Amino acid sequence: MKTSWMTVAQMRLLALLGVFALALTACTERNVAGGTEAESTIALYVQMADGTPASTARVRILPDDYLSSGPAENAWNETDEDGQVSFEVRNGRYTIEARNVNKSEASGAVHSVALAKSDSKVDTIKLGDLSSIEGYVLLGASPVVRVAGLDRYVVPDSTGHFVIDSLPQGSFDVQIGDPEEVHSTVVQSNAGDTLFVDGSDTSSTIKVVMSKTSTATEYPESDWSAHENLLKQLQGYAAGTLGAAGLADSTGKINKVKGEICIVTTTDDLIDVVDSSKVDSLGNYETSVAVAAGSFRECAEKEGAVWILFEKSGSYNLQSPLRIKSNKTIDGRGRDVRITGMGILTQESSNLIFENLTFTAPAITARDTTSRRALSIHNRTHHVWVDHCTFEEYPLIEVDIKRSSYAVTLSWNRFENAQTGILFGLEPDIFVDTAQTLTMHHNYFANMEARGVLARHGKLHAYNNFFYDVKNAGIECTDSASCYISSNAFNIETPVAVYRLENEDGTPDESTLGFVKMDGNMFGLGGEELAGDANGYELDYMVLVEISNAELAARIKNEAGPR
Repeated sequence: MKTSWMTVAQMRLLALLGVFALALTACTERNVAGGTEAESTIALYVQMADGTPASTARVRILPDDYLSSGPAENAWNETDEDGQVSFEVRNGRYTIEARNVNKSEASGAVHSVALAKSDSKVDTIKLGDLSSIEGYVLLGASPVVRVAGLDRYVVPDSTGHFVIDSLPQGSFDVQIGDPEEVHSTVVQSNAGDTLFVDGSDTSSTIKVVMSKTSTATEYPESDWSAHENLLKQLQGYAAGTLGAAGLADSTGKINKVKGEICIVTTTDDLIDVVDSSKVDSLGNYETSVAVAAGSFRECAEKEGAVWILFEKSGSYNLQSPLRIKSNKTIDGRGRDVRITGMGILTQESSNLIFENLTFTAPAITARDTTSRRALSIHNRTHHVWVDHCTFEEYPLIEVDIKRSSYAVTLSWNRFENAQTGILFGLEPDIFVDTAQTLTMHHNYFANMEARGVLARHGKLHAYNNFFYDVKNAGIECTDSASCYISSNAFNIETPVAVYRLENEDGTPDESTLGFVKMDGNMFGLGGEELAGDANGYELDYMVLVEISNAELAARIKNEAGPR
């Protein structure tokens, strides 16, 4: 009968165990209270995923209730050339972790074992792909995050975010809290998973959320049903916006009509045109600036309803501000479309959709009032929907909505790396925007130096947004603005502020007071529901508002921005 290699290896381990058992009987009995306690032996055979021995793999065994009190406390053992390693331990329950790195490829496994007095065991561990646990703790302090039975000790960052990476597949008891008092949950982690763990409430069970990987939206291929499906996702004040599927008349009413399709075929914007028929005395030809054929600008400046699609991914650098005309859908689905340069402005425009775009790398980066916004919605512009876009790296403000612009919805956008994400209304001594209206939902705010939103006058409805990292306030509702703030997640110290200015003695300037109504919000680092009725502000439309919890916050963080 033919003997397999694995059988031979196990026979070697059994022989090794016999030696250990003999040694234990003779030498390893220890005096303990009430008698003696003998050590037990576990011999391991560590395999790669294909069944070959994992030589020089690292293996560590710890009690299954072990919790690390600092980074890298315990040393690893190493397997021999046949993938074998053994341990002598007292009886009890243990967690064994095995790791192997071959060039840039890492693999691992965890294994649980229970040993009774003087047990001798042989076990096989097969290595597999690694995973990670990611999450955030919405607590006032930054507690330690640990995994029972493994030497893992992680301190969340200032926003409460943490990552425990290089974990094998398996079931883990995640412990969140200070070393003296913890609460925990069991997490099942599979290959390639990233889990989101919320430890926001020490009085309740930790919530574990599977991350959702958004599938990139397919290129619409000029299929009008894809445009219709997009419109079905619109909620809030911009409801009724049809983009390229409608035309706004002089009264502002939008009538349904199928527009033309304009496909952007070049990343060029403005080009120099040489007139060879005109030459000066030095032989220099006269030049003029023209809009490049097939450019984004050419499509955006067309009259009538236009559905703008992009033939290819790329950076579309606007060399001067683009003053977009009404009745347009700018649709970046299925492409990585980056709008750079001088930004987009509206001027008494209406019926506009901005979908699946990234606004980045502005041409003006100085921190002064000339700094160009990514998107400026100005001068009685109405019915504008901005959906699944990213706004990043703008020095002051990323989106502003002002001068009596109304019926605007911002949804599923990322606002990052700026002083303020959204400016809603001008200072009262410049212009009082009492008619402006804005719905914002499922937006994500991070790395804001001042605030996520500054609202002055008008009506703001903010629901199901996630303010993750904002220094001063998530929403500043000031200067008689009416703000209904419902079911948002705030992982910041000051979720909502109602005064824009203070007097010299530090008291609030009553002339800059705003009015809020709050309900159903989730608070992490501080804050509470402020009492008020938003100066009588009531919604005149219906929307689906989700309960604000860890799962919603994780989904917003993952899925906001281009798809």
